[in-house]
Amino acid sequence: MHRESTELFSHIQIEEVIKEYLPLQPIGENYRAKCPFHHDSDPSMVVSPKIGIFKCFGAGCGATGNAASFISKYDDIPYPLALAQLAEKIGKPHLAPKARAKEFSNVFEINEFALSLYSNTLFQKDSISENARMALRDRRITQETAKLFQLGYSPNNWTWLANQHLDNELLEKANLIIKTDAGHYRDFFKNRIIFPIFFQKKLIGFTGRTLGVSDKIPKYLNSRDTDWFKKSKLLYGWAQNVQEIRRQREIVITEGQFDVLQLHQRGIQNAVAVSGSYFGPDQANMFKKYVKKATIMSDGDKAGIDATIRVGEFLIERNIDSHIIHVEGKDPDDLARYKHRFNWDKLNNKYGYSFVEFCHEQKGLESTLKRISGHRNKLKLSQDLRRLSELSGYDEKHLEHWLTQYKKAPFTEDIKIDNTQLKLEDELMLLYAVDDLDVPINGFLKKRLGANVLEVINNKPDGLAQDLARNDQFATRLTILDRIKDKEQYAKDLIIKMNLDFMKKEVTKNKKLYKETEDVKYLEDVEKMVKNINKMKLKVRNGKSYSSTL
Repeated sequence: MHRESTELFSHIQIEEVIKEYLPLQPIGENYRAKCPFHHDSDPSMVVSPKIGIFKCFGAGCGATGNAASFISKYDDIPYPLALAQLAEKIGKPHLAPKARAKEFSNVFEINEFALSLYSNTLFQKDSISENARMALRDRRITQETAKLFQLGYSPNNWTWLANQHLDNELLEKANLIIKTDAGHYRDFFKNRIIFPIFFQKKLIGFTGRTLGVSDKIPKYLNSRDTDWFKKSKLLYGWAQNVQEIRRQREIVITEGQFDVLQLHQRGIQNAVAVSGSYFGPDQANMFKKYVKKATIMSDGDKAGIDATIRVGEFLIERNIDSHIIHVEGKDPDDLARYKHRFNWDKLNNKYGYSFVEFCHEQKGLESTLKRISGHRNKLKLSQDLRRLSELSGYDEKHLEHWLTQYKKAPFTEDIKIDNTQLKLEDELMLLYAVDDLDVPINGFLKKRLGANVLEVINNKPDGLAQDLARNDQFATRLTILDRIKDKEQYAKDLIIKMNLDFMKKEVTKNKKLYKETEDVKYLEDVEKMVKNINKMKLKVRNGKSYSSTL
């Protein structure tokens, strides 16, 4: 929890903020609107003034958060800047968390300094970075390209960066080093080729490609998700190639950093890579203003096929023409590695598909029909239906009829409780944040709860639910918890479950201690705790289960 933003949200009415962006329709105590974060034919976004959050129930979207989250997503600006705008809107600029923004700036500065160390290490011709330079040569990446994209190398040493006499707390905040349970610092990107990631001209984080050979080590490692580094909003190569993308009004989308480097060396200098094969609305929105056509160069495996179709769907929703290059068993890095074998025109002609052709070949008629339903442009939809008719042999009028029937089907998803379940302690905190509850908590449990949870239970500040909703998972859960009719009974069930969990942990701990020491007092503690567990189970045996109140 952050006290500045919590106080700010106590003055915010989320419906008044969102009204400035979208028309809202009242529905009971809430409002609804067409979600701006995906193609929404029917209003699927719900705004709850009571808990101060919005949530989209549209298929495949799920956008959620507080008023600042909405501004951040809608205007594509960092969350701290959205908070500052909110504070200005209500005439209380002093409530904007300026100190935190300054900390973020320090993270960017430490990232820049770390990159200079990584880059100097890579390009110094000594034994430390010899394997890294060899790996780049094997992939036929030139030094010119490596310098243009500011590649680096983190040496095969657990404490190389940690021992540079820098601010280790700030390095840890930037996820460049991590602190072990024993209190020692270790380099996060040990023995990896470093790819810097830029966003809005700031160095926000890194991807590291290992030079190790163990299957237990992830091949690629990203900076962890933070307020300033989110994989769902990143496109590698965008910073270096954005001018060419805007000039051509075309973009090439790949899955890997090396794909971008190889294509750049072959003259395709409008390519980007998604992070971890993830592509969503935030990335598509980054270039929809500048791009009319996108070429998707998929990896030649099943995962690459699925990723390609997912990207194509987002492009359809944004009225961007998509062309697909797919060579079975080959990724763009393979295809572009050897200059004398690379022929861009041949790849486009011999291995090129329209989205409809590729989707029909890989997924069949019904799947293709569902995916092109996202078209906003009627002419393009008609063209796709005509091509799908040629491919499938079905009359175009039949396809139009089936598409109409599909569009009539509800687009909202049932929320699966299991998929949104949090740690019990977080669940309890959110439950008290969403409503005024007066459910007592016994001393045994109080001693084991975190300070944040106890503070919420004892003294819930105004605006707390909105502040917590900056976390997407929390925001989704707050929406679910707000729909529970008997929150008091749910809280009682939750508290019982937490008591049982902590009791079982005590039993396990004391059993272990008895085994180690053979001290009978630990055995007595086990017997006592087991009796209490059985009593509690008997007490609630005929009551509702933990999740049945939903």
